[in-house]
Amino acid sequence: MTFYKKLIILFALFAQDITAIENNIDEYKVEIVMFKFNNIKTNEQFTDEITLPKKDVINLIEPRLSLNKDALNNFSENKSFFSNLLKNINPRKVQENITTNQSKSSVNPKVWYRKSSNIDNLSSLKNKIISNNQIEYLDSKSWIQSIDNENESKYVFLENHEKEFGFFLKLYKKRFLHLDLKAYLGVNNEQTIESTESYVKKYESQTNNNSNINSELDVKIYLPEESKSIELLNKPNERPINKPSTRLNKFIDINKRIFNEEIHLFDHPNFGVIVTISKI
Repeated sequence: MTFYKKLIILFALFAQDITAIENNIDEYKVEIVMFKFNNIKTNEQFTDEITLPKKDVINLIEPRLSLNKDALNNFSENKSFFSNLLKNINPRKVQENITTNQSKSSVNPKVWYRKSSNIDNLSSLKNKIISNNQIEYLDSKSWIQSIDNENESKYVFLENHEKEFGFFLKLYKKRFLHLDLKAYLGVNNEQTIESTESYVKKYESQTNNNSNINSELDVKIYLPEESKSIELLNKPNERPINKPSTRLNKFIDINKRIFNEEIHLFDHPNFGVIVTISKI
């Protein structure tokens, strides 16, 4: 009887540890590189088509930059404008009671899922792919996100109609970290996308509640009555390419356990995908 009591106690402690881990929100930087083989030597016939997710799909947010038109036209007057803008700001930090089991929250969901081409851990592999004439470099992307349980996590979807490739990438916790990757060559025009901003909002409320540092600003700001902004585009003269859907019979579909800062290569006779995650 004593043995079973000890077993129950150990199981309860273990369950508490798992719950604590699941409730903790961590941020990860995700990096992905896709490439295609130029000289394909295979007689394999690809008759099957990939089954794509029908729900729980979000996309990466395209950062938007705007320029204040009035500020640009009146650049010489900016000095006095910013002097008035900032002269009455009095920052105050309020340190609340922090127990030994609490830690400061530095998680910022507002920057999650922002599309970026900034590659760190995969930069050397990316350069080798670009310099190899046997391989065609397709694209590389990175973003920041948290990793939730399997039911709450979403697929990140990205597709390039010009080069005709795409992927769905889902990261989730199931005691350990897991990756669910569905990548393909071709075009998929029939995808339902959920709002990335709405998905992130629930985490914003969680991180605000868990924050132990309350920053307050006593601000009096003088602003112009009205200002016009100009949106800055990376390639304003280019229109997005929209191609019809194709057969998605060249694909990678894999679900596996992964570890922090590991580099994973997934290959197909026609193309390959490299993925890594790093905890921030």
